[in-house]
Amino acid sequence: MSGSLPPVDALVLVDAVDALPGRLRKRLDAAVAKVSGWAVDADGPEWTVTVDESTAVTLHTVDGVVRAATDARCTCLLAPACLHRAAVLSAAPVAAPVDEVGPAEEGPTEVGLAETTPAEAAPAEAGRPSTGPADATPAETGRASTGSAAEPTPGLTAVQRAAADAVWKAAGAVLTAGVTGSGVVLRASLLRAAHDARAHGLHHLAAGARQVATHLQDARSDAPHYRLGTVTDDLRALLLLAHRLRDPALPNGDVAPLLGTARREYTARGSLRLVGLCAVPVLAGSGHAGTATYVADRDGVLWLVADIYPGDVRRAAATAQAGIPLGGGLLSHRELARAGLLVTGATASESRQLGAGRSVRAVRAGGAAWHEAPLAELWDEPIDAQLDRAFAALELPVQDRPAGADLLFLRAEIVGSAADGVLALTSDGQLVTLAITIDSPELAYRDNLRVLADASGVQLDVIGRPDPARPGLLHALAVAPHRAAVSAAVAASDPAEAADFVLDTPEIRLPAAWGGHVDLGYDRLHRSMITSAGTGAAGPYPADPAPTSDAPATAPDNPAPASGDPAPLTGDPVLRLLRRHLDRTVEGGRAVQAFARSDQQLLRTTRWETGADLLTALNAAARPGRRDTFGRLADDEGRRFVVAWLAAAVYEQAAAWALSRAAWSPTGGLDES
Repeated sequence: MSGSLPPVDALVLVDAVDALPGRLRKRLDAAVAKVSGWAVDADGPEWTVTVDESTAVTLHTVDGVVRAATDARCTCLLAPACLHRAAVLSAAPVAAPVDEVGPAEEGPTEVGLAETTPAEAAPAEAGRPSTGPADATPAETGRASTGSAAEPTPGLTAVQRAAADAVWKAAGAVLTAGVTGSGVVLRASLLRAAHDARAHGLHHLAAGARQVATHLQDARSDAPHYRLGTVTDDLRALLLLAHRLRDPALPNGDVAPLLGTARREYTARGSLRLVGLCAVPVLAGSGHAGTATYVADRDGVLWLVADIYPGDVRRAAATAQAGIPLGGGLLSHRELARAGLLVTGATASESRQLGAGRSVRAVRAGGAAWHEAPLAELWDEPIDAQLDRAFAALELPVQDRPAGADLLFLRAEIVGSAADGVLALTSDGQLVTLAITIDSPELAYRDNLRVLADASGVQLDVIGRPDPARPGLLHALAVAPHRAAVSAAVAASDPAEAADFVLDTPEIRLPAAWGGHVDLGYDRLHRSMITSAGTGAAGPYPADPAPTSDAPATAPDNPAPASGDPAPLTGDPVLRLLRRHLDRTVEGGRAVQAFARSDQQLLRTTRWETGADLLTALNAAARPGRRDTFGRLADDEGRRFVVAWLAAAVYEQAAAWALSRAAWSPTGGLDES
């Protein structure tokens, strides 16, 4: 039903819940469950929800959104403080704030551009300072030096600290009750706190609170994309950020990165000669979707052309063929990924996302293959340097990451299938798993990885994003056949001889229109494109195959590793046990953790002493404290429990990331000196 109702402004929902008397608030969740059985009719901007023969709720929309409390009316005698009206508004999706929707002069909606699905994403820690490596250059970070001294950063005002404290209390109430116990009233309290935080300039905090509120609604509506692990990560990030902002000892210099902005500022970047790298579907947990295309300038610095607006995976699939916002849409995203662009009057944000202002002009230019300059240099960067850059970028809020800073560029050979995707061996001997980025039939990720799983021995150039919480796992975004140096030498010396050159390894041969690489989210591979060793000629690519509507592969959804194949690293099992305690607390709340099994000794036996101490503190804080004369709990209203859970969650996240980073290279990213 929520998908059939128009979006509702958060304040309209909050006011409707606040208007209910106590006796009706207790019945609100049960009423929301009944909304799915009520008939909905749309007539232009008017939506009518028929409750029964004598009762109907009417919603008036402006630009498709219910923006004011007066736009929601009910015909019953208790209106507007009635259960029908509040239930309908609670069942509807919450609209994004006004300043985050609609076309902007300089670019699309400013949301996180991580190409993720809620099942796989590890949300950025918004509570961490937005700082890159200490020795980062302007080319690496995308931040041009102004040559002037930085101005002193003002600290938080008392009103801002109060807003942060309100978010802390609302999020803490959600944790204490758990997802299963957090109904509409707690969700409305969180949305109210998010609105106040945004009104006082705490944009990162407001976005995090709205995200958690969305998860609560998804859980109640049994949304297919709901994942408990994602709720745990987002709730940890929200509580950590609120904890830092309400800290009176927070240094003024750390304030600005924690606040965020409603919209990014775009600055002039002059003229840019760009070549396409790859196009990637975007499905953000905030309810936005679209396409992001990475391009590179002459120096190999990556930039981003994005088309991200409210939508679902269907929008992410459709926008690949839509015109890019630059140059009046002269190229689609898929075309730009294989072509070039000459931009004059270019504007871009700090994170190198290109703007589409009125002064920007763009014309089509020639592109470059991955093995040609300037793209080839991306694969020449040492793997340890790439890992340091990517893991540092993943610590930043996703909207603050420099374009492409969280990507890895690897050369790898396909080994076989794995439970999570495809096993591959990198050029430095590291076994990795190429995993599905967005698991949806609307996109080609799953079908393409099925084909690659049967292409054992094929050598590829790979672009992907590492999963910081899962060792050796790479969310694959694009691949290209890796041409052997001898093949290139033969082709350069004698084109006629190149036509008769026989490959001694299997290879994937692509249609010429694909420009030598596969955007795994959009292009669809076919098994006929895989050539066997010694039979394929390294000449021109074959003609375009039959349309991408080929029958899907018949391989199982989760193919198991072949017998004898080495198993990829999956992290420490005892650390995952601590994570299960955290997830269980988020799902069931404080009461569930109070009766949880004690696993501290197992953590100590495996040398996770700090984790054992934190789990001990969490279990102790979860148990009921002292009671007053009337038998009511009088410990601290759960504050100690929330702090104990947050400490354990931050520790688990840091330990999991450290293990993941160590699994990628022999040095583990540590300084051996």
